[in-house]
Amino acid sequence: MPNNPTTVTLDVRNSSSNGGGWVNVAAANGAPYSYLYTGGNQPGNNGSVVFGVGGGNAAVTLTFASTTDTRYQFVGDCLSFQNDPQSQLSTHGNAGRTRVINDSCSAELDGSFKVQVTDSTANTTIACDPVIRNQPTR
Repeated sequence: MPNNPTTVTLDVRNSSSNGGGWVNVAAANGAPYSYLYTGGNQPGNNGSVVFGVGGGNAAVTLTFASTTDTRYQFVGDCLSFQNDPQSQLSTHGNAGRTRVINDSCSAELDGSFKVQVTDSTANTTIACDPVIRNQPTR
């Protein structure tokens, strides 16, 4: 089965939020923020993606939710990857509100991508970390 392109949406707030899948974090300046991922290709609709090994390259388009204030941007090299020992994940694009993550899906992977979102009003960054998995096709 081929891997399909997937969309993940990120919403960010400059306050703590309770319930509904929101994750509370402290920004680089120590202020409280929260973020929520939706989309992905898993039943939880929480931004998680799982692709099949050997199913061909996969792409994840990461965008901000339409309700997210435009003060939040992806700036520069805002994505990094953890637990990707075979370097299957890479990022493309430099638009302020969109990034594309490519996954070669050539081996099993249980990794994550770290997104540094910039709050241009408060001049700080917020770390928002979802998960990417590659599983053997069944």
